[in-house]
Parts: sequence; C-alpha cells; structure tokens
Amino acid sequence: MKIIYIMDPLCGWCYGNSDNMLKLYDHYKNDLDFEILPGGMWTGSNVRKQSSQMVNFFIKHDEAVAERTGITFGEGYFELLKHEIVLDSEIPSRAMVSVKTIAPEQDIPFMAAVQKARYYWGKDLNLEATYLEICKNLGIDQQQFLEVFHSEEMKQTTLQNFHEAVQYAQSFPTMLVEKDGKYTVIEQGYASFTELKKHIELLKNRVG
Repeated sequence: MKIIYIMDPLCGWCYGNSDNMLKLYDHYKNDLDFEILPGGMWTGSNVRKQSSQMVNFFIKHDEAVAERTGITFGEGYFELLKHEIVLDSEIPSRAMVSVKTIAPEQDIPFMAAVQKARYYWGKDLNLEATYLEICKNLGIDQQQFLEVFHSEEMKQTTLQNFHEAVQYAQSFPTMLVEKDGKYTVIEQGYASFTELKKHIELLKNRVG
C-alpha cells in the first residue's frame, strides 16, 4: 500500500498541506510507502517573473489557505513578494527529486522544508544556497546533492516526474492511495490530518 502525493513547491495550498504530510509520514512511515510527485505547475512557457498582479492574486489565496489550514505565512515571504523573482517550478522540483534519489528517507521532510523556505522564511527557490542550507539541516551530503542536482540525468528524471504526475492529477495538492493496483483519491485541495488518517485506515482494513 502506497501514498502518492502530487504537489508543486510553488503552490500555496500545498504549503498549507505540508504539516499534514509530515504528520502522515511520521505516523505511517514504518507501515506504508510514500511517493512524492512534483507536478510542474510553473514550467516551460508558464515560467514568468512575479508581477504585482500575480502578488495580489497570491495574497488573496494565501489568506484562504491560512484560514482553512491554520498554517502561517512568514514576514520573510511577504518581503519576497515585493521582488520580481522568477517563478520556475523545475528548480525546486529537481531539488526534491534529487533528494528522493540520494536520501529517500528525507524526501518528505525536504519537501516540507522547501515549501517553508519560500512561504515562511522568504527564500528564493531559484538559488542553490536555499537547498544547501536545507540539506545541512537535514544531514544530507551537500556535495552529493550538488552533483546530482546539476546533472543532466536529474533534469530528465524531473521531467519524467512531471509527466507521471499528470497521469494521476491535474490539480495540486492531490493525494491517492494505491492498494493492490487500485487507486483511490483521498484528497484534492485540502483535507485535515484526521480526515486523511480515517481514509487511510479504511483502505488499510479493506479486503478485496
């Protein structure tokens, strides 16, 4: 039985769901497999600079995220919104896929830390220094990370992750449970930890 989570590191609702993912992982890591698939929301022709119109859109949705999930958007994030940084999901997604490759046990903690880096601390996810700091905090070998992160192979693997993600979902976040070759969606948008755990337990105990 496996939890499949489709998300994007530049998705505010995914940030709102990050604490739940950490709780689920902590609760089920010895029982279930977990697979994180970044969806590539801001990639290719969708890559763009953060404009004032986009910032107004973000803030409106972030307020809804905070109200629904209880998560905090940090002062550093609101400071970051004042700058015309490039929104490119490929870079943080490639960082996540790199960690999935070299330190799979840190996959979910790294994902949550990447989201917190932007949405709480106001870090630029285009900079490798952002990921090196997270690697250091999680005990991931920084040199090994850099070698994998900058490799052509990892760029291709990240694209493959994007292609795989869209086979499961078109919106973020989406969570599925795979059991005996059957896939059940248990979250689209946001569900509480209690709701997610209830769905998982029902599926764990289902026969046939």
